[in-house]
Amino acid sequence: MYRMKQFAAMTGMTQSKVRFYEKHGLVLSDRTENGYRVFTPEDAFRSNAFRVLLQYGFSISEAIEMLDAKQDTDEFRTSLQEQQVRLNREQILLEYRQRRIRGVLEFLCSDAGLQFKEVTLPDYLYINASYGRDFSVSLENESVLAEFYTLLSVTSCARIVKRDNLLDESDAVDPDYINTLSVEESHYLSDYAKQRVKRLELGRCVRFGRRVTRAESIQKETFDELFEYLDERNLEIRGDIMLMPSFLNLDGEGSDIEILYVPVKDVRS
Repeated sequence: MYRMKQFAAMTGMTQSKVRFYEKHGLVLSDRTENGYRVFTPEDAFRSNAFRVLLQYGFSISEAIEMLDAKQDTDEFRTSLQEQQVRLNREQILLEYRQRRIRGVLEFLCSDAGLQFKEVTLPDYLYINASYGRDFSVSLENESVLAEFYTLLSVTSCARIVKRDNLLDESDAVDPDYINTLSVEESHYLSDYAKQRVKRLELGRCVRFGRRVTRAESIQKETFDELFEYLDERNLEIRGDIMLMPSFLNLDGEGSDIEILYVPVKDVRS
C-alpha cells in the first residue's frame, strides 16, 4: 500500500492529479485508521493505462470506458481501429500545418514587402461567412462553416473581392468573408458540404504579397501597385480576387501580411 505522496512520486503525477483521478473513479484509495489515503499497485497500473489511452488520443470518457472493457472483444478492437483512422487524419493535418509554417517562414525571410509572381492555381471551393459586412448568411451556412473550421490546416479563412467592385468608381472594396480550400483537397469535405460550396475559378493568376492593415486593405489606393504591374505587362483582371492571410487573419493597428491571387488574361490588342 502506498500513501498519497509515494503514489504520486511513483506514477509521476502531482497530488492534485491523483485527487482528480480519484474523483473520477480511476483510482480507488482507501484510508488508514489515522485518515491517510493509501493506494495499491493496481491503482498505479490503472492510472498508467489511463494515461496511455489519453496519449493515444482517446477522450477521458472513452478512456474510462475502455479501462473496464475486455481487450479481446470486437468492441475493443473497433475502438482501436476507429482511433487509428482519427490518428491517420491528424497526421495528415499535421503535415499540412508543417507545410503552411514552412511557407510562411520562407515568405517572412524574403523581402516581405510588395511581391509579384505569376502562378497557375487550381480552382478553390468556398462557403460564405458574409456578403460584404453582412454576416447573417453565416447562420444559413453554419454547419458547413463548422466543417471547414475543423480542417483549418487544409482550409483557410479568406476574403473575396468581386472584380466589378474593384473596377467600379467607389473608394473602397467590400469583400465577402469566406472559408475556402483547393478543389484538390475537396475529398476532405462531406457530400453535404460539397453540395453547398461555391467555386472560384483561378488558373493563371498574379500573386501579390503586401503589408497592410485590415482597414487599409479595402481602400482602392492600396491596389495601385497591382494595376501598375498589370499595365506594364499588358494584363487585365479576369475574375474575382482571393485575399488570403499569409498565416494569421488579424485585424488591428499592425500590418497584416496578405496574399492576393488575381486571375488575369492578356489584353487583346
